[in-house]
Amino acid sequence: MHPRQRIQQSLSLLTPELQRAASFTLTHSHDVMTLSMRAYAHNAGVKPATLHRLAQRLGYEGWAALKHDFITSLTVSAESPTRRARRLVEEANDPARLYDDMFAAHTRNMARCRDENRAAMGETIALMDDAEHVYICGFRASFPIAWSVYYVYRLFNKQVSLIDGFASNDEMFTREIGPEDVLVIIGFAPYSRESLMVHEAARAVGATIIALTDAMTSPLAAGAAKSLWFPTDGPSFFPSVVAGMGVAESLLAALVNRHGAQAVERIKHAENYMIRSGAWVVPGK
Repeated sequence: MHPRQRIQQSLSLLTPELQRAASFTLTHSHDVMTLSMRAYAHNAGVKPATLHRLAQRLGYEGWAALKHDFITSLTVSAESPTRRARRLVEEANDPARLYDDMFAAHTRNMARCRDENRAAMGETIALMDDAEHVYICGFRASFPIAWSVYYVYRLFNKQVSLIDGFASNDEMFTREIGPEDVLVIIGFAPYSRESLMVHEAARAVGATIIALTDAMTSPLAAGAAKSLWFPTDGPSFFPSVVAGMGVAESLLAALVNRHGAQAVERIKHAENYMIRSGAWVVPGK
């Protein structure tokens, strides 16, 4: 059982102090994996001994065991797409069941995204807003997410570029990234060679990195100022991008909300142009 499920099932049975620690853990579970118990307890507003007792109430020997379980639960599987495809063919003899399993996986992944990223979303938006320029990057299977962020973000912010890799043009963008810029880098295992190169270029110049990725152990999260997480679990042979798209859409909606009336005017201008130029075909107009 995932440690989050253990917490959720036991929450109503805990003392108020343990409930406070448990609730904090549900919305800051990635900090469980990166902070010391003392630092995490300070952030949660409880004593370290409270975290130890919480872990024991959940069935662990102590906080270290709970922390290890969180790390293990988010470690990317080394199982290859070929092996997963073979299992899919061998086990999924019922198309109706496979259909239901796919949507059940999407629902679980989206629920985890909602809980995991709640605390980090506001800080991520602030970092993007403070940037001189925002670069969006995602290759191969991550490209649809990156393109979606870029396309919609450009409707109300001109200071955005997409690092697309077309014609091996990565250096056109990486040579321009500076310490006042933000790189939003998107990827999941298996990670693309190009994304790691862009990530390293941004780190080298001191740019702010925001990672949209699949695990704390992701190389894209290394050195990131903020990370937004999305599970890629599912019964299919290749990692799912549904939750990643969900995180991206939530990020964009929050950015518009933050920009307020200014964003509305820019979107109105873009919408009118797209309709007038014929790029968008609106029935009845």
